[in-house]
Amino acid sequence: MSFWSSQTLRSRLPSLIEPFNDDQIESASYQLCLGEEVYISPLPDTPLKERKKIPLSEKDTVPIPPGQFAFLITSEEIKIPNNALAFISIRFKFKSKGLINVSGLHVDPGHCGKLIFAVYNAGPLHLHIERGERVFSIWYADLDKEDDNPRNKIGYSSIPSDLMNSPDLVSSLPYLKTRLDDLEKKVEKYSIQQAIFFGIAISVLVAFAKPIVEIFIQPLLNMIKSFITIY
Repeated sequence: MSFWSSQTLRSRLPSLIEPFNDDQIESASYQLCLGEEVYISPLPDTPLKERKKIPLSEKDTVPIPPGQFAFLITSEEIKIPNNALAFISIRFKFKSKGLINVSGLHVDPGHCGKLIFAVYNAGPLHLHIERGERVFSIWYADLDKEDDNPRNKIGYSSIPSDLMNSPDLVSSLPYLKTRLDDLEKKVEKYSIQQAIFFGIAISVLVAFAKPIVEIFIQPLLNMIKSFITIY
């Protein structure tokens, strides 16, 4: 397997990437841009009517909250020849801010369509990205021969609803923080209730203990005291 050089990319990518821009070739890779829509995973208590893709106009930006997942689509349609394979990644500029690619790292032979990246913001701050910004990188590499089982499924043109309908990502940090806060409030409430209960119980015991001591224990103590005094 050999990776395509910048020269090879310039000669071959115009027929494989739409739209193609020669300026986006960098160090034997091609820089892909953020497309026209984004989907950020909602918290479980988000109303259904608010669980939707975010459309982006030219130069629009969208923030990915810390600890949240998102689906990002490329503005380019990508073709992979049957005798080649592609590798994909997020550019270091965004990795350094905490954005992690949690989707696949390669594109199959025969793929045709836009690419969708599943990402996670592991940083401490909202990460703002702009439509048309160069967020991703792709590298092409030759196979030793044409693959006899290429990908024949039609690729994506937009973020599909089945990804949006996937189970809520309850492991996101904001949701975990909400659950911990709720649990802390419940523990605090339970502790107060327990303190009140034990306080009342001790008061009742003290109230009943005094008559019991006066009726039963005190005569016995007086008897013992008299017996000791006699002898």
